[in-house]
Amino acid sequence: MKCSYRDASSWKWLRLAAVACFAAPLLTACGGGGASSATMNLGITDGPVASASAVVVSFTGVELQPSGGGNAITFNFSSPKTIDLLQEQNGNEASLLSGASIPAGNYDWIRLLLNVSSSGTVANSYIEINGAQYPLVIPSGAQTGLKLVQGFTMTANQVADFTIDFMLQQSITAPPGQTTGSGTQEYILKPALRLINNVQAGTISGTVALSTLQSNSACLVGSSTGSGALPNAQVYIFSGTVTPSSTLAPVVEPQITLSSTGSYSYDQPFLLAGSYTLALACTSTSSTGTTTVAFIPAAGQSATVTANQTTTVNF
Repeated sequence: MKCSYRDASSWKWLRLAAVACFAAPLLTACGGGGASSATMNLGITDGPVASASAVVVSFTGVELQPSGGGNAITFNFSSPKTIDLLQEQNGNEASLLSGASIPAGNYDWIRLLLNVSSSGTVANSYIEINGAQYPLVIPSGAQTGLKLVQGFTMTANQVADFTIDFMLQQSITAPPGQTTGSGTQEYILKPALRLINNVQAGTISGTVALSTLQSNSACLVGSSTGSGALPNAQVYIFSGTVTPSSTLAPVVEPQITLSSTGSYSYDQPFLLAGSYTLALACTSTSSTGTTTVAFIPAAGQSATVTANQTTTVNF
């Protein structure tokens, strides 16, 4: 792979340029250049997906686009990184880049590269529901991969940790009638991604009282009214001070978990510092198939996230 360097008249600059092109043993990269460099660590995390037990995606590389045009900087993995995104929840994240050296400056977007066929199917990638695996299709994936158009800045000598939140609940659909040649339902993966600079992010966590769940029958599974069952509810976190609504997309939807002591709780890391509105979202389906969402409390609860701190909001 050929790279070009500027200001490489001395061994000092030659070494810097070499680092920019060969940042880590598992990566090869090319594009960009210059004497000032920064170090990027990039991970990927996710939230839950209704009914799915696994969402496996195979990544082949990462591409970064410097502002002002010019060649993109591409890190091609020596072998694909196949990740079950549903395992990367509640503060867990899988590494895509570790110690990657890139030129300092402004960047316009990040692209996650995938092994996508001309039909849009992603190799070695699938969603698993009730033990059955279904193919994932990314429209125009062969041309665009998974592109996150969100700018960021890398300063000289900076070591920056970024996390991409995959937000699968908002990314995956199963269009009726869209099947493979053998009649298997295909699932569409459209990117709903957030890029978080970890140094600017905090956490919201809290508990959910059983009495709160019992206050609305839509929040409980079947006829269960006692402890021990996971509720038909999750926490919706909206950006800003808003009134919760089913027409308003939440930033994230952390899952409620059940501890060994029988208490309910949730935890959402990787939230950019700022103001948010939280509510329990409980769904119910009528006999006609209409789905409604009940928010508790109806007006939501306000919260402020501070970088590197945990904010507690209980229900």
